[in-house]
Amino acid sequence: MKKDIYTLVMASSLIFAACNNHAASEQTSSKDFTNARTVTEVSIDNSKQLRMEAAERARKANPKNLQEQIKQRLYEAWGTWQPDYDGWLKWSDDLYLPDANILAIGNTPQTFHDYQASMKLQRETCFMEMGPIMQLVVEDNVASLVYEMYLTPKGIKDAPTFNMMITEYNTFEMVDGKLMVKRLDLYTDGGGMSK
Repeated sequence: MKKDIYTLVMASSLIFAACNNHAASEQTSSKDFTNARTVTEVSIDNSKQLRMEAAERARKANPKNLQEQIKQRLYEAWGTWQPDYDGWLKWSDDLYLPDANILAIGNTPQTFHDYQASMKLQRETCFMEMGPIMQLVVEDNVASLVYEMYLTPKGIKDAPTFNMMITEYNTFEMVDGKLMVKRLDLYTDGGGMSK
């Protein structure tokens, strides 16, 4: 198991490095429903469209194993992601278990409820848009994914948009026939916000 986690971390690091040019590079494959584009530049302007296109491809898939089911679940979730706080609350309630362990904001793990409360402050201070999943690797019940997040501060004239590269590790559990995230570890490059 330790070797598998190491392999997943190393693969994710390589994915992050490959995606750091801010382009989604997917190759057509009959084995993986997620790969339908050749090369598409990802931007805040086309993020929603790309998320929805990937979700539509995922809905049409017929996953054959747990790893493909997890991919399908994530692509479909990304297609329905909501930028407003109330919409995001409903979205997150559908993806995360109520007792999920979240490491995403700061260095201290949070309960899912505390994570939701933290996200309220973020949504009050910034407009947010989430890019499509650029890379996704699943090993056992852990998904490692890379995407871009765009944050634009509210209330500031000509505010810059910060483009952050995000890497997530989501650990899934089947609950009442539905795949739910029981642990989220999220890491970001900060998008230049600390400069």
